[in-house]
Amino acid sequence: MAATSECAPLFLGLDLSTQQLKGVLLNQHFSIVYEMGIVFDDEFPEFKTCNGRHVNGDTVTAPVLMWVAAIDLLMSRLKATGLAPYICGISGAAQQHGSVYWRQQGVETNKQLDPRVSLRQQFASAFAVLESPIWEDSSTSEQCRSLEQSAGGACELARITGSTAFERFTGPQIAKIKETQPHVWSQVSRISLVSSFVASLLIGDIAPIDCSDASGTNLYDIQCGRWSQELCGSIDPHLVQLLGERVVMANEVVGQLSSYYTERYNMRQCPVVAFTGDNPSAFAGFESMFAAGRSAAVVSLGTSDTVLFPLEQYPYSLNASSVAMQHLDGHVLRHPTDRNLYIAMLCYKNGSLARDWVREHSLGSASTWADFSNAADTEPMAPRAFGFYYLSTEILPRAKGIYRFEQHKNGSIVCPNGTRYQPVTVFSTSNQGDSHWSDARAIIESQFMSMCVDYAHKEMGAMTGIAITGGASSNPTLQQAVSDILGVPVFATAIHTTKGVDIRAPAMPAYGGAIRALDQHMKLTATVSKDGSKYTLQHICSPNDRKHAVYVQALADFEFLRNYVSSGVCISGA
Repeated sequence: MAATSECAPLFLGLDLSTQQLKGVLLNQHFSIVYEMGIVFDDEFPEFKTCNGRHVNGDTVTAPVLMWVAAIDLLMSRLKATGLAPYICGISGAAQQHGSVYWRQQGVETNKQLDPRVSLRQQFASAFAVLESPIWEDSSTSEQCRSLEQSAGGACELARITGSTAFERFTGPQIAKIKETQPHVWSQVSRISLVSSFVASLLIGDIAPIDCSDASGTNLYDIQCGRWSQELCGSIDPHLVQLLGERVVMANEVVGQLSSYYTERYNMRQCPVVAFTGDNPSAFAGFESMFAAGRSAAVVSLGTSDTVLFPLEQYPYSLNASSVAMQHLDGHVLRHPTDRNLYIAMLCYKNGSLARDWVREHSLGSASTWADFSNAADTEPMAPRAFGFYYLSTEILPRAKGIYRFEQHKNGSIVCPNGTRYQPVTVFSTSNQGDSHWSDARAIIESQFMSMCVDYAHKEMGAMTGIAITGGASSNPTLQQAVSDILGVPVFATAIHTTKGVDIRAPAMPAYGGAIRALDQHMKLTATVSKDGSKYTLQHICSPNDRKHAVYVQALADFEFLRNYVSSGVCISGA
């Protein structure tokens, strides 16, 4: 691709995810002019990763030097396009919770990189831990319990940090390395999150961690906006210094692009804006599309399903009887770019893989997603029947197995309102003519009604709209079900072209980074124009009021049965 002065200025957004390093180039009109990706398994077979990581039981890690090599490779391909000299700002994101452990030698090497030598060669001895723990790791249960004990209990830890202790969070991961590898720990000079690690490589210095990604460590005092001395000190008396006392907003400039890149890749010295976690960055990217003064929840339907929504007030308080303090599931993060807001994040492990399992097992291995949609596109099953599909141990709620229930006058399970349900292994024919209750309909009702329940535990205000994204978000049946069950209009990312509106989603974490870099450039140059082609949110469906009323009435029974399933007294039956 040949570059001309008409391209300038450009803004680079990066996303170091589990499986690849993605890059998005945005122009000043918010239009994407180039996208690229470095798939780790394909480009670096010598590291022998599977989907970008190494799995050894509950321990899941990724090679730090693979990430380092990916930065060089992406920049070299960017240089080959001719677009590199026009980049005027960089920001981005990375997988949350992962951590990188620098030796002092690595800190010094990063400050004096030789543009004639690759990053991988120069950083060969830079890290105390060559295999970084990442978000899929679940080997730190013992450290989680210790951290909660140090805080004064799970409730107090959630009040301080926004989450109870989670195995994948950075604090327990740091504690495990110190406890199990004391020789390695003695070599650690600084600790980065994966997001701040990428920014550190770009500026040639240790970049500060941003407040939103810090919220995924179980170490950050969210309301005070600083590391908790008590929690950090329970792991190591010097941990705050290792992490870096300064914590920034994700729209702050953390440095200028290192001379390594300006000389090696013919780039200009430009501002590098703080990197954050992939979920906060994606949320910030969506917010750039919202109308002024308006926000909405973001629902991502992928391998796992995720809900993100803004909070004007911190939900956890000293009032132990509050709704939020009674339901500490999910996470609360600092908003990446607004000091006065927070973000709630709800994660559901059984997303598209569970929907795919239902499709194969209920409709046959040769069935298509069109078949699934046809089976799921029916009248509501709730409250007459419910299904729960937890192939893997679910996060919200803590449960595993397949469960189905039908209303029955002699049912053994009695809800508080007196409605009785009976566990069943298969659904029977409904009372609606010749239609049949199906697992396809049951799973999407179950998944989206869970979002309703958990949203209410964190936010008392009514949801105003949903921006839907992820691999399964293009399914019209799922789109309409989300709208009917949650009772709000649904929007999708779109771009206006000469042929009309094209429903198309960019790589949102990288896009969010490019947006932050562009916004910072506009502030520095007093540029105010945002005209031209850009991504917007396109309305795609609205709720059916009659169906929504059915789900509202059924929600109490659903929550009761979900709690019953997670209590462990119910036997799974596939």
